[in-house]
Amino acid sequence: MPMPHDHRSTSPTASGAGRFPHESLDAYQVAREVVAFVGQRRRQLHGLPGEAGPQLERACVRALLNTAEAAGRQGVRDRARVFAIARGEACEAAAALDVAVLFGALTSAEAAPARALLVRLGQMLTRLARPA
Repeated sequence: MPMPHDHRSTSPTASGAGRFPHESLDAYQVAREVVAFVGQRRRQLHGLPGEAGPQLERACVRALLNTAEAAGRQGVRDRARVFAIARGEACEAAAALDVAVLFGALTSAEAAPARALLVRLGQMLTRLARPA
């Protein structure tokens, strides 16, 4: 059975049980990859000053959850507002990732894949946060 933080785990749609709006968003899939990355490194991130490790976890999870929430919203402005909140969480996660590197919990090379994913996620959420 796949681990809960394994981004390769079977999605709820694999069983053919229907789809939620967020499951088709590339931004949601990228956010899942970030959460999986951080989840796999929880032990390395433990003990960072200022609770930066748990803050990184929370910000990544909130970016994922807010992306899903925004996709389920009906109003264009409401969707854009929640996507903007998700973008803010992705920026916060990037800053917490920097703290992890600065304090030696991760090397720059170890953090690079997550940073690239967060940059990509931020770009996607910026586009999604623009009211049509």
